[in-house]
Amino acid sequence: MEVTEPLKWEHEVVLDQLRTFEKALDEADWNGVRDTLRFFDERLLLHRRKEEEILFPALGRHIGTEGGPIACMLHEHQDEREKIERIRSAMARGTGHPETLKEVRGAGGYILGLLRNHIAKENQILYPLAEDTLSVEEKGRIEEGMNAIGFCWQKGDLQASAHCPW
Repeated sequence: MEVTEPLKWEHEVVLDQLRTFEKALDEADWNGVRDTLRFFDERLLLHRRKEEEILFPALGRHIGTEGGPIACMLHEHQDEREKIERIRSAMARGTGHPETLKEVRGAGGYILGLLRNHIAKENQILYPLAEDTLSVEEKGRIEEGMNAIGFCWQKGDLQASAHCPW
């Protein structure tokens, strides 16, 4: 198994949640939006931590972290956090406020596009680069570090269940 395979499984879970989030945005389903924010806070955070604390530093020792694919991914992570906070701020005004739906849909739509593109870049560019670049020993340390952080998928997650060996 490739060391990045669990991250790809998590991407399937994220993509499932994005479909749910998109429907919630379209229907102004505030509980669905809140559920997605909770997913970002509790589950997507674990995925980002594995990348930012474990994978990116290890790969960065080989390819650098300034101006290349790692810098791009880190910038997108920050952009994502900012848009999530924008949604949270808009909702704090109250879902009955006339500008709330517009702001939540704007930031939410941005997140949908950002994360879908981000996942494609990681799956198609960054993760294959990591697999080709990192040594067996480095991959072992990465796997240990990722296991220590935990995973964002849970048994029963729709797409991950089709790919995960549990």
